Amino acid sequence: MNTTTLFRALLVPAAVLALTACGGEDDPEPAASAPSTTDPTTASSSAPPAAAAAEGDKELCEAANKVSMELRQALLDAVSAGEEPTEMFQEIFTGLATEFATIAATGADDSAVAAALTAYSEEAGKAAAAESPEAADNPAFDKATDTATEACQAVGVSVDF
Repeated sequence: MNTTTLFRALLVPAAVLALTACGGEDDPEPAASAPSTTDPTTASSSAPPAAAAAEGDKELCEAANKVSMELRQALLDAVSAGEEPTEMFQEIFTGLATEFATIAATGADDSAVAAALTAYSEEAGKAAAAESPEAADNPAFDKATDTATEACQAVGVSVDF
C-alpha cells in the first residue's frame, strides 16, 4: 500500500463522516410502553437479558466509532498542517489497538461485538508494530475490519472502521 492509498483509505471515510455529522440530530425514538402485567405472554418473557446485551453491544460500537472518528480527525488535522500521513500511521494504528481493546474489555464475555473489536484491535496492533503502512494492507486486517463492521451493523449501529 503506498502513501496515496493509506491517505485515501483514511481520508475519504473521515470526510464522509464529517459531512454526515453536519446533519441535524434525529429525534430519539419514543420509548416503548411497558407490557401489561395482565398479559400472560409478556409476564414470562425472557427478552430483557437479550435486550440488555444488545444495548451493551450498541454502546461498544458507538464508542469504537467515536474513537475511529477522533483518530481520523487527528489525521486530517495533521495533513492540513502539512504532515505526511505515512508518518502518522503508527500513531493511528496504536490508538486503534489500545482504544478498541479497552472498549472490547468492557463487553460481555459472550458478545460477538466485543470479540470482533478485540480481533480488530489485535490486527491494528500488528499494523502499528510494523515498519510501514503496508502492514494494514493484508487479508487478516481486512477480515477483522469487515467482521467488526458487520457485528456493529447486526446490533443496529452503522460504523466505518
